[in-house]
Amino acid sequence: MEQTHIQLTENQIEGLSNKKGITLLLGSLALGLLFNLLFYKKPLGLSYPLYITALYTFLFWSIKKKPKLKLDFTSLLGISIIALSFTYFFFSNPFFHVLNFLLIPILAVAHTLLLTSSSQFKWFEAPFLLDMLYGIFIRPLENCLKPFSLLFLNTKKKTNLGKSTVVVKVLIGLILTIPLLIIIVPLLASADDIFRYFIKQIPTLFQGINLGQFIPQFLIITAVTCLLFSYFWSLFYSKPKTINGTPNLEALSPGKFLDPITVTTLLIVIDALYVFFIAIQFSYLFGSLTDGLPRDFTFAQYARKGFFELVAVTLINLVLLIGNMYFVKASGKKLDRAVKILNTILVMSTFIMLLSAHFRMSLYEDAYGFTYLRVLTHAFMGYLFVLFVVSFTKIWRQSIPLFKSFVVISIIAYTLLNYINVDKIIVKENIARYTEGKPIDVYYLTTLSYDAIPPLVEFMDTTHDLSLITPFNNGLNYKKTVLNRQTPWQSFNLSKYRAQKSLKEILSQDR
Repeated sequence: MEQTHIQLTENQIEGLSNKKGITLLLGSLALGLLFNLLFYKKPLGLSYPLYITALYTFLFWSIKKKPKLKLDFTSLLGISIIALSFTYFFFSNPFFHVLNFLLIPILAVAHTLLLTSSSQFKWFEAPFLLDMLYGIFIRPLENCLKPFSLLFLNTKKKTNLGKSTVVVKVLIGLILTIPLLIIIVPLLASADDIFRYFIKQIPTLFQGINLGQFIPQFLIITAVTCLLFSYFWSLFYSKPKTINGTPNLEALSPGKFLDPITVTTLLIVIDALYVFFIAIQFSYLFGSLTDGLPRDFTFAQYARKGFFELVAVTLINLVLLIGNMYFVKASGKKLDRAVKILNTILVMSTFIMLLSAHFRMSLYEDAYGFTYLRVLTHAFMGYLFVLFVVSFTKIWRQSIPLFKSFVVISIIAYTLLNYINVDKIIVKENIARYTEGKPIDVYYLTTLSYDAIPPLVEFMDTTHDLSLITPFNNGLNYKKTVLNRQTPWQSFNLSKYRAQKSLKEILSQDR
């Protein structure tokens, strides 16, 4: 990757200010104006992906680099950022909107550091996290005053021309006049009534200008311009920051310090405990179901009670597995193979625990219905399952980069989770339960995001259960009010548009 950094000297500042610096400032100003146009007093919607697109367009233009269709981690980050930004256009889930609002800037910092080679470390090395923190908190601020110094240097150069010098001096004189006018005008107004009358008429000349709107927008544009300029300047023209110490992640770890015999003993005991636990799972949960439950336990209680404990044990197993794979000292081949076999048993036991947790939650959902938390827990279990598959591969193939695999899987999993439309799944699964003769909480379903409205309206349009009409209408009162409000084009959201269209169709019928 071509290096884009330029180490500036005192003699280069003036030249840079006239060309690249001013160009960068104008681009940052354009992005500041666009930020105000898209976001000021407007809900997020189409505006978010538009701004991200504009931001990256300016970035690639500035580094004179065309995006390459190359499947690597940098491309993965870029695809994820674009995909997550479009969730503000496609969906209306507030949970993911809040998470993405925090996550997208973090991913964007990592992505821009990689694109511009602004970090001397690779993305999977621990010090890269420090560079990311530096990029989040320091880069936007360290050069935020430089736009003013660039303008000053540019103006100073032009003062060699006589007319420019006169203009500057006139402006300075006007600025110095302001405090004097603040003192003198009130004194003259109190001394003469006619003069005071004309002074009072001055504000009417500016009635068309709403200072209450202009001032905050001006401040927003200025702040965004300076922050973006500072960040881009640090990427393009500042010397890469160095961090003392070896950048390799493995060198930062405490090394292999666990005795293999100690670990083997621990794994034997833990694996034996898990084998006993799994036997119970097959006896109670995977076996005859309700025939062999413990006394004073209903089936739903038993299913719900064990779920969170199993997930906690699964996380402990993941930490235990990673720890003994990275920190166990090398020993003889037989002992090393024994550790691998015990780790394999640990992974297989964890697979069965995840299956048990999935089975328990499925049974609980079948008894009480689907909710947001319950669907997300299923997704989380699927995510853990994939991590353990990679960990299992790592046991027998040491060349597998575990940390890199975990990061890539996490980014892909989170991006996909944004696009599976959890709210729609909740509605459809609860409707499926209802068709089997089980109760449905229509009011709860109307509290979900606008993604849930079209399938819910479709269901209400076909059902003959009049007892559901009242909770359906009551639950949608607020959403109807919000959807009927006029919103600017910047806030257009496909999910809200579909919900509004669905509600109009059902409300136009006499029900």
